[in-house]
Amino acid sequence: MNRSFIQSLLEHLLSLLVIFLLLCATAVWSGRLLGHDIGTADLQPQPGQTVYAAPDEAELAQLGLTAKQVKLTPRDSALWQVSDAEGEALGVVLSSAPYAPDIEGFAGPTPLYMYLDVEGKVVAAAAADNAETPDFFARAWQRIVPAWKGKTAEEGAKLQVDGVSGATYSSQAIARNLQTTLAEYAATESRFASAPVIGWGRTAAVALVLLLGVWAAWQARGKRWVRLGVLLLNVGVLGFWCGQFLSLSLLHGWIANGTDPLVYLPTLLMLGVAVVLPFFGRKRHYCTWVCPYGSLQELAGRLPLPKIPCSPKVYRVMRRIRLAVLGLLLLLLWCGLGSFLLDYEPFTAFLVQSASPVVLALAGCFVVASCFVPHLWCHCFCPVGELLDLSENDK
Repeated sequence: MNRSFIQSLLEHLLSLLVIFLLLCATAVWSGRLLGHDIGTADLQPQPGQTVYAAPDEAELAQLGLTAKQVKLTPRDSALWQVSDAEGEALGVVLSSAPYAPDIEGFAGPTPLYMYLDVEGKVVAAAAADNAETPDFFARAWQRIVPAWKGKTAEEGAKLQVDGVSGATYSSQAIARNLQTTLAEYAATESRFASAPVIGWGRTAAVALVLLLGVWAAWQARGKRWVRLGVLLLNVGVLGFWCGQFLSLSLLHGWIANGTDPLVYLPTLLMLGVAVVLPFFGRKRHYCTWVCPYGSLQELAGRLPLPKIPCSPKVYRVMRRIRLAVLGLLLLLLWCGLGSFLLDYEPFTAFLVQSASPVVLALAGCFVVASCFVPHLWCHCFCPVGELLDLSENDK
Protein backbone atom coordinates (compact mmCIF):
# COMPACT_ATOMS: atom_id res chain seq x y z
CA MET A 1 0.00 0.00 0.00
CA ASN A 2 1.24 3.46 -0.87
CA ARG A 3 3.14 4.99 2.07
CA SER A 4 1.74 8.48 1.46
CA PHE A 5 -1.78 7.05 1.52
CA ILE A 6 -1.16 5.39 4.88
CA GLN A 7 0.29 8.61 6.25
CA SER A 8 -2.71 10.58 4.98
CA LEU A 9 -5.07 8.01 6.50
CA LEU A 10 -3.35 8.19 9.88
CA GLU A 11 -3.39 11.99 9.81
CA HIS A 12 -7.12 11.96 9.07
CA LEU A 13 -7.81 9.50 11.89
CA LEU A 14 -5.71 11.61 14.26
CA SER A 15 -7.62 14.73 13.22
CA LEU A 16 -10.94 12.98 13.87
CA LEU A 17 -9.70 11.89 17.30
CA VAL A 18 -8.64 15.43 18.18
CA ILE A 19 -12.03 16.82 17.13
CA PHE A 20 -13.79 14.14 19.19
CA LEU A 21 -11.69 14.97 22.25
CA LEU A 22 -12.36 18.70 21.79
CA LEU A 23 -16.09 18.00 21.80
CA CYS A 24 -15.74 15.69 24.80
CA ALA A 25 -14.13 18.55 26.69
CA THR A 26 -17.22 20.69 26.11
CA ALA A 27 -19.32 18.12 27.98
CA VAL A 28 -17.34 18.29 31.22
CA TRP A 29 -19.37 21.14 32.69
CA SER A 30 -22.63 19.31 32.01
CA GLY A 31 -21.54 16.55 34.39
CA ARG A 32 -22.23 13.90 31.73
CA LEU A 33 -20.22 12.20 29.00
CA LEU A 34 -21.87 9.87 26.48
CA GLY A 35 -24.85 9.56 28.79
CA HIS A 36 -22.85 8.74 31.94
CA ASP A 37 -22.34 10.94 34.97
CA ILE A 38 -18.82 12.32 35.44
CA GLY A 39 -17.53 14.17 38.47
CA THR A 40 -20.35 15.68 40.46
CA ALA A 41 -23.84 14.60 39.52
CA ASP A 42 -25.26 18.06 40.08
CA LEU A 43 -25.87 19.95 36.88
CA GLN A 44 -24.56 23.48 36.87
CA PRO A 45 -27.09 25.96 35.54
CA GLN A 46 -26.01 27.66 32.32
CA PRO A 47 -26.47 31.39 31.69
CA GLY A 48 -29.90 31.97 30.25
CA GLN A 49 -31.13 28.51 31.34
CA THR A 50 -34.06 28.18 33.75
CA VAL A 51 -33.43 25.43 36.30
CA TYR A 52 -36.54 24.14 38.04
CA ALA A 53 -36.60 23.04 41.67
CA ALA A 54 -36.47 19.34 42.39
CA PRO A 55 -39.29 17.92 44.53
CA ASP A 56 -38.79 18.32 48.28
CA GLU A 57 -39.23 15.55 50.83
CA ALA A 58 -42.99 16.02 51.15
CA GLU A 59 -43.46 16.00 47.39
CA LEU A 60 -41.24 12.94 47.05
CA ALA A 61 -43.41 11.23 49.65
CA GLN A 62 -46.49 11.96 47.50
CA LEU A 63 -44.65 10.25 44.66
CA GLY A 64 -44.05 7.20 46.83
CA LEU A 65 -40.33 7.91 47.15
CA THR A 66 -38.24 8.39 50.27
CA ALA A 67 -35.59 11.09 50.12
CA LYS A 68 -33.10 9.03 52.17
CA GLN A 69 -33.53 5.89 50.06
CA VAL A 70 -33.44 7.26 46.51
CA LYS A 71 -31.17 9.56 44.57
CA LEU A 72 -32.32 12.14 42.03
CA THR A 73 -29.76 12.90 39.31
CA PRO A 74 -30.58 15.80 36.96
CA ARG A 75 -30.85 14.81 33.30
CA ASP A 76 -32.25 18.16 32.25
CA SER A 77 -33.38 21.39 33.88
CA ALA A 78 -36.71 19.79 34.90
CA LEU A 79 -36.06 16.04 34.58
CA TRP A 80 -34.38 13.80 37.14
CA GLN A 81 -33.19 10.21 36.92
CA VAL A 82 -34.32 8.21 39.97
CA SER A 83 -32.07 5.46 41.35
CA ASP A 84 -31.97 3.47 44.57
CA ALA A 85 -29.15 3.27 47.11
CA GLU A 86 -27.36 0.65 44.98
CA GLY A 87 -27.55 2.86 41.88
CA GLU A 88 -30.23 0.81 40.09
CA ALA A 89 -32.45 2.95 37.86
CA LEU A 90 -36.04 3.24 39.07
CA GLY A 91 -37.39 5.69 36.50
CA VAL A 92 -37.63 9.44 36.11
CA VAL A 93 -39.30 12.38 37.81
CA LEU A 94 -40.31 15.33 35.70
CA SER A 95 -41.74 18.74 36.46
CA SER A 96 -44.62 20.14 34.43
CA ALA A 97 -43.33 23.70 34.87
CA PRO A 98 -41.42 24.02 31.56
CA TYR A 99 -43.88 21.92 29.58
CA ALA A 100 -47.11 23.62 30.61
CA PRO A 101 -46.19 27.11 31.87
CA ASP A 102 -49.40 28.75 30.67
CA ILE A 103 -51.89 26.31 32.18
CA GLU A 104 -53.67 27.88 35.15
CA GLY A 105 -56.35 26.87 37.59
CA PHE A 106 -58.69 29.21 39.45
CA ALA A 107 -55.90 31.18 41.16
CA GLY A 108 -52.89 30.75 38.89
CA PRO A 109 -50.44 28.09 37.69
CA THR A 110 -50.80 24.56 39.04
CA PRO A 111 -47.42 22.86 38.44
CA LEU A 112 -46.92 19.25 39.42
CA TYR A 113 -44.37 16.46 39.44
CA MET A 114 -44.75 13.04 37.85
CA TYR A 115 -42.88 9.83 38.57
CA LEU A 116 -42.55 7.37 35.66
CA ASP A 117 -41.02 3.92 36.16
CA VAL A 118 -38.36 2.29 33.96
CA GLU A 119 -41.10 1.06 31.62
CA GLY A 120 -42.25 4.63 31.07
CA LYS A 121 -45.53 4.25 32.98
CA VAL A 122 -46.93 6.82 35.38
CA VAL A 123 -46.50 5.66 38.98
CA ALA A 124 -47.65 8.76 40.85
CA ALA A 125 -48.02 12.53 40.71
CA ALA A 126 -47.43 15.24 43.31
CA ALA A 127 -48.71 18.79 43.42
CA ALA A 128 -46.11 21.55 43.57
CA ASP A 129 -46.74 24.94 45.21
CA ASN A 130 -49.88 26.68 43.96
CA ALA A 131 -52.44 29.23 45.12
CA GLU A 132 -55.58 27.10 44.63
CA THR A 133 -58.13 26.74 47.42
CA PRO A 134 -56.89 23.63 49.27
CA ASP A 135 -60.28 21.89 49.65
CA PHE A 136 -61.30 22.36 46.01
CA PHE A 137 -57.86 21.41 44.74
CA ALA A 138 -57.68 18.27 46.91
CA ARG A 139 -61.11 17.15 45.67
CA ALA A 140 -60.10 17.67 42.06
CA TRP A 141 -56.75 15.95 42.62
CA GLN A 142 -58.30 12.83 44.14
CA ARG A 143 -60.72 12.54 41.25
CA ILE A 144 -58.40 13.32 38.35
CA VAL A 145 -54.91 11.94 39.04
CA PRO A 146 -55.70 8.21 39.61
CA ALA A 147 -56.91 7.91 36.00
CA TRP A 148 -53.32 8.43 34.81
CA LYS A 149 -51.67 5.81 37.00
CA GLY A 150 -50.27 2.92 34.99
CA LYS A 151 -50.54 4.81 31.70
CA THR A 152 -47.55 5.30 29.40
CA ALA A 153 -46.64 8.83 28.37
CA GLU A 154 -48.28 8.26 24.98
CA GLU A 155 -51.48 6.93 26.57
CA GLY A 156 -51.56 9.65 29.21
CA ALA A 157 -51.20 12.36 26.60
CA LYS A 158 -54.45 11.20 24.95
CA LEU A 159 -56.45 10.46 28.10
CA GLN A 160 -59.58 12.53 28.64
CA VAL A 161 -61.22 12.78 32.10
CA ASP A 162 -64.33 14.75 33.06
CA GLY A 163 -63.87 17.71 35.37
CA VAL A 164 -65.07 17.77 38.97
CA SER A 165 -68.24 19.72 39.66
CA GLY A 166 -67.48 22.64 41.97
CA ALA A 167 -63.75 22.47 41.21
CA THR A 168 -63.87 22.86 37.46
CA TYR A 169 -60.90 25.18 37.05
CA SER A 170 -58.62 23.14 39.29
CA SER A 171 -59.59 19.81 37.76
CA GLN A 172 -59.16 21.06 34.21
CA ALA A 173 -55.77 22.55 35.08
CA ILE A 174 -54.56 19.28 36.65
CA ALA A 175 -55.74 17.22 33.67
CA ARG A 176 -54.22 19.58 31.11
CA ASN A 177 -50.92 19.65 33.03
CA LEU A 178 -50.77 15.87 32.93
CA GLN A 179 -51.75 15.65 29.26
CA THR A 180 -49.44 18.38 28.03
CA THR A 181 -46.42 17.31 30.04
CA LEU A 182 -46.71 13.67 29.03
CA ALA A 183 -47.22 14.64 25.39
CA GLU A 184 -44.08 16.79 25.38
CA TYR A 185 -42.12 14.16 27.26
CA ALA A 186 -43.22 11.40 24.86
CA ALA A 187 -42.25 13.53 21.88
CA THR A 188 -38.69 14.12 23.10
CA GLU A 189 -37.86 11.03 25.14
CA SER A 190 -36.11 8.35 23.14
CA ARG A 191 -35.28 5.83 25.87
CA PHE A 192 -37.85 3.24 24.78
CA ALA A 193 -38.07 4.16 21.12
CA SER A 194 -37.94 1.30 18.62
CA ALA A 195 -37.84 3.25 15.37
CA PRO A 196 -36.22 6.38 13.94
CA VAL A 197 -37.77 9.52 15.32
CA ILE A 198 -38.88 10.61 11.83
CA GLY A 199 -40.20 7.16 10.90
CA TRP A 200 -38.89 4.53 8.50
CA GLY A 201 -40.35 6.15 5.38
CA ARG A 202 -38.55 9.44 5.87
CA THR A 203 -35.40 7.63 6.98
CA ALA A 204 -35.43 5.75 3.67
CA ALA A 205 -35.87 9.08 1.86
CA VAL A 206 -32.84 10.50 3.69
CA ALA A 207 -30.76 7.46 2.70
CA LEU A 208 -31.81 7.77 -0.96
CA VAL A 209 -30.95 11.48 -1.11
CA LEU A 210 -27.56 10.78 0.48
CA LEU A 211 -26.88 8.01 -2.05
CA LEU A 212 -27.87 10.33 -4.88
CA GLY A 213 -25.45 12.94 -3.56
CA VAL A 214 -22.62 10.38 -3.42
CA TRP A 215 -23.37 9.24 -6.99
CA ALA A 216 -23.55 12.83 -8.24
CA ALA A 217 -20.25 13.74 -6.57
CA TRP A 218 -18.51 10.83 -8.32
CA GLN A 219 -20.30 10.42 -11.62
CA ALA A 220 -22.11 13.64 -12.47
CA ARG A 221 -19.83 16.47 -11.43
CA GLY A 222 -20.21 19.41 -13.78
CA LYS A 223 -23.75 18.50 -14.87
CA ARG A 224 -25.79 21.53 -13.87
CA TRP A 225 -29.19 19.84 -13.92
CA VAL A 226 -27.97 17.03 -11.64
CA ARG A 227 -26.44 19.55 -9.26
CA LEU A 228 -29.68 21.54 -9.21
CA GLY A 229 -31.71 18.40 -8.51
CA VAL A 230 -29.48 17.42 -5.59
CA LEU A 231 -29.71 20.92 -4.10
CA LEU A 232 -33.51 20.92 -4.32
CA LEU A 233 -33.75 17.47 -2.73
CA ASN A 234 -31.38 18.50 0.05
CA VAL A 235 -33.52 21.51 0.88
CA GLY A 236 -36.92 19.91 0.34
CA VAL A 237 -36.37 16.38 1.65
CA LEU A 238 -33.46 16.58 4.11
CA GLY A 239 -34.33 20.06 5.36
CA PHE A 240 -38.02 20.90 5.38
CA TRP A 241 -39.59 17.42 5.16
CA CYS A 242 -37.27 15.36 7.36
CA GLY A 243 -35.61 18.10 9.45
CA GLN A 244 -32.18 16.43 9.26
CA PHE A 245 -28.89 18.32 9.49
CA LEU A 246 -25.66 18.39 11.47
CA SER A 247 -25.14 21.14 14.03
CA LEU A 248 -22.70 21.87 16.83
CA SER A 249 -25.63 21.78 19.26
CA LEU A 250 -26.52 18.26 18.13
CA LEU A 251 -22.94 16.97 18.33
CA HIS A 252 -22.47 18.58 21.74
CA GLY A 253 -25.68 16.94 22.99
CA TRP A 254 -24.64 13.51 21.74
CA ILE A 255 -21.23 13.77 23.35
CA ALA A 256 -22.77 14.79 26.68
CA ASN A 257 -25.85 12.57 26.79
CA GLY A 258 -25.16 9.75 24.38
CA THR A 259 -27.66 8.79 21.71
CA ASP A 260 -29.93 5.98 20.64
CA PRO A 261 -28.53 4.89 17.23
CA LEU A 262 -31.93 3.72 16.01
CA VAL A 263 -33.77 6.89 17.01
CA TYR A 264 -31.17 9.11 15.34
CA LEU A 265 -30.40 6.74 12.45
CA PRO A 266 -31.06 9.30 9.66
CA THR A 267 -28.81 11.92 11.29
CA LEU A 268 -26.14 9.30 11.94
CA LEU A 269 -26.26 8.39 8.25
CA MET A 270 -25.52 12.03 7.44
CA LEU A 271 -22.66 12.09 9.95
CA GLY A 272 -21.31 8.84 8.52
CA VAL A 273 -21.25 10.29 5.01
CA ALA A 274 -19.54 13.44 6.32
CA VAL A 275 -16.82 11.43 8.10
CA VAL A 276 -16.27 8.55 5.65
CA LEU A 277 -16.28 10.25 2.23
CA PRO A 278 -13.11 12.31 2.91
CA PHE A 279 -11.23 9.00 3.30
CA PHE A 280 -11.96 8.44 -0.38
CA GLY A 281 -10.77 11.86 -1.50
CA ARG A 282 -14.14 13.64 -1.29
CA LYS A 283 -13.28 16.47 1.08
CA ARG A 284 -16.08 18.79 2.15
CA HIS A 285 -18.62 16.32 0.76
CA TYR A 286 -21.17 17.10 3.47
CA CYS A 287 -20.89 20.86 3.05
CA THR A 288 -20.91 20.65 -0.75
CA TRP A 289 -23.38 17.85 -1.49
CA VAL A 290 -25.50 17.27 1.63
CA CYS A 291 -26.03 20.21 3.99
CA PRO A 292 -29.59 21.50 3.43
CA TYR A 293 -28.77 25.00 4.66
CA GLY A 294 -25.72 25.23 2.43
CA SER A 295 -27.87 24.01 -0.46
CA LEU A 296 -30.49 26.67 0.27
CA GLN A 297 -27.79 29.36 0.22
CA GLU A 298 -26.46 28.08 -3.10
CA LEU A 299 -29.95 28.14 -4.61
CA ALA A 300 -30.33 31.72 -3.40
CA GLY A 301 -27.00 32.58 -4.97
CA ARG A 302 -28.24 31.29 -8.35
CA LEU A 303 -30.88 34.02 -8.53
CA PRO A 304 -30.10 36.61 -11.23
CA LEU A 305 -29.06 39.34 -8.83
CA PRO A 306 -25.87 41.44 -8.79
CA LYS A 307 -23.03 39.76 -6.89
CA ILE A 308 -20.43 41.30 -4.63
CA PRO A 309 -17.06 40.07 -5.92
CA CYS A 310 -14.87 38.37 -3.31
CA SER A 311 -11.20 37.72 -4.00
CA PRO A 312 -9.34 34.65 -2.68
CA LYS A 313 -7.86 36.92 -0.01
CA VAL A 314 -11.36 37.83 1.21
CA TYR A 315 -12.30 34.15 1.40
CA ARG A 316 -9.15 33.46 3.42
CA VAL A 317 -10.17 36.19 5.85
CA MET A 318 -13.65 34.64 6.06
CA ARG A 319 -12.10 31.28 6.89
CA ARG A 320 -10.08 32.85 9.70
CA ILE A 321 -13.26 34.41 11.07
CA ARG A 322 -14.98 31.03 10.97
CA LEU A 323 -12.09 29.42 12.82
CA ALA A 324 -12.25 32.20 15.43
CA VAL A 325 -16.02 31.68 15.83
CA LEU A 326 -15.52 27.96 16.44
CA GLY A 327 -12.64 28.62 18.83
CA LEU A 328 -14.70 31.12 20.82
CA LEU A 329 -17.67 28.73 21.05
CA LEU A 330 -15.46 25.88 22.22
CA LEU A 331 -13.72 28.12 24.76
CA LEU A 332 -17.06 29.23 26.20
CA LEU A 333 -18.28 25.63 26.38
CA TRP A 334 -15.05 24.50 28.05
CA CYS A 335 -15.62 27.20 30.67
CA GLY A 336 -19.20 26.06 31.24
CA LEU A 337 -20.58 29.15 29.53
CA GLY A 338 -22.32 30.05 26.31
CA SER A 339 -24.24 26.83 25.66
CA PHE A 340 -27.31 28.99 24.97
CA LEU A 341 -25.51 30.32 21.86
CA LEU A 342 -25.93 26.88 20.27
CA ASP A 343 -29.68 27.50 20.21
CA TYR A 344 -29.16 30.12 17.52
CA GLU A 345 -27.58 28.00 14.80
CA PRO A 346 -29.70 28.67 11.70
CA PHE A 347 -30.11 25.00 10.77
CA THR A 348 -33.10 24.60 13.10
CA ALA A 349 -35.02 27.06 10.92
CA PHE A 350 -36.00 24.02 8.83
CA LEU A 351 -38.13 22.98 11.82
CA VAL A 352 -40.40 25.90 11.04
CA GLN A 353 -43.14 25.13 13.57
CA SER A 354 -40.79 24.86 16.54
CA ALA A 355 -37.96 27.22 15.56
CA SER A 356 -37.78 30.49 17.48
CA PRO A 357 -38.47 33.76 15.63
CA VAL A 358 -34.87 34.81 16.24
CA VAL A 359 -33.52 31.70 14.50
CA LEU A 360 -35.95 32.09 11.61
CA ALA A 361 -34.92 35.73 11.17
CA LEU A 362 -31.21 34.89 11.42
CA ALA A 363 -31.49 32.06 8.91
CA GLY A 364 -33.48 34.26 6.55
CA CYS A 365 -30.90 37.04 6.74
CA PHE A 366 -28.06 34.74 5.72
CA VAL A 367 -30.10 33.27 2.86
CA VAL A 368 -30.83 36.78 1.58
CA ALA A 369 -27.17 37.73 1.99
CA SER A 370 -26.21 34.66 -0.06
CA CYS A 371 -28.06 36.17 -3.00
CA PHE A 372 -25.20 38.68 -3.18
CA VAL A 373 -22.28 36.96 -1.40
CA PRO A 374 -22.31 33.18 -2.05
CA HIS A 375 -22.48 30.95 1.03
CA LEU A 376 -21.82 33.74 3.50
CA TRP A 377 -22.74 31.61 6.54
CA CYS A 378 -20.72 28.63 5.27
CA HIS A 379 -17.57 30.61 4.55
CA CYS A 380 -17.61 32.97 7.50
CA PHE A 381 -19.48 31.55 10.50
CA CYS A 382 -20.44 27.86 10.31
CA PRO A 383 -18.82 25.96 13.24
CA VAL A 384 -19.82 22.58 11.81
CA GLY A 385 -18.12 23.34 8.51
CA GLU A 386 -14.95 24.36 10.35
CA LEU A 387 -15.03 21.22 12.49
CA LEU A 388 -15.37 19.04 9.39
CA ASP A 389 -12.53 20.88 7.66
CA LEU A 390 -10.31 20.41 10.69
CA SER A 391 -11.27 16.73 10.93
CA GLU A 392 -10.19 16.32 7.29
CA ASN A 393 -6.76 17.68 8.22
CA ASP A 394 -7.54 20.53 5.82
CA LYS A 395 -4.81 23.11 5.50
